Amino acid sequence: MLFAEWRLISTGLADCYVNMAIDEATLILAGEGRVPPTVRIYQWESPCQTIGYLHKLSSLQLSQAGQSSWKCVRRLTGGQSCVHGGDLSYSLVISLDDTLIPFSVLESYQRVSAGVIEGLRLLGIDARCAPPADIQTTGHIIATAAQARRQGVLLHQGTISLAPGETSSPPIVPYRSLTPLNDLVGGAIDIENAVRALGMGFRRALGVDLSPSALFAKEKRLARQLLREKYTRPEWTLSGETRRVESSSESEP
Repeated sequence: MLFAEWRLISTGLADCYVNMAIDEATLILAGEGRVPPTVRIYQWESPCQTIGYLHKLSSLQLSQAGQSSWKCVRRLTGGQSCVHGGDLSYSLVISLDDTLIPFSVLESYQRVSAGVIEGLRLLGIDARCAPPADIQTTGHIIATAAQARRQGVLLHQGTISLAPGETSSPPIVPYRSLTPLNDLVGGAIDIENAVRALGMGFRRALGVDLSPSALFAKEKRLARQLLREKYTRPEWTLSGETRRVESSSESEP
């Protein structure tokens, strides 16, 4: 099923496990044709690391992460480890049957990145693509992204570094370093302004009707299940091997 209207959801602060569970819940339901294409903008309530789907993590590293101020969770998407805390993140979920986003991996990165670049322009920041997955300004990489394709659905996850994350201990896993925008513009960027600009950037660059919305009840239920049975379990973060959580056949909310 193709939808004429997209959702724009801002879910604010959550921990890394919740954020990853929500993105997978939306992906699963999109694969079943039960939710429209969705752009979600979110933040991280505490310092954490997300590691790429194929990233190798030792039990020692995971144990060390559990003893530090950093949380660590495996993403569905690929790419390198990213640190979160002072950044603004987003996900885009859309059926691969929808021709608005090119099927080509490189072209799809460029298409989605256009929304981020337009959002940054609205904040007064001149940015451009640094293929395949990064965005730069004045020679500094300020944003990156990663993708997964499951059930005929594209999940594109990205993050924009606004400020350094606050923590008393260093990250456990080597990570991709981004330059915080605050360091480049000489002052703090208001998070609410950034959220609005990013949403408007996607509207303009993608040329879609992004209707402000909220998570459906079925997404919340499935996300809670994924959180409980997958994302908070060390087995998932260590190896990525855990039983697949199936969505239920509940009726629409």
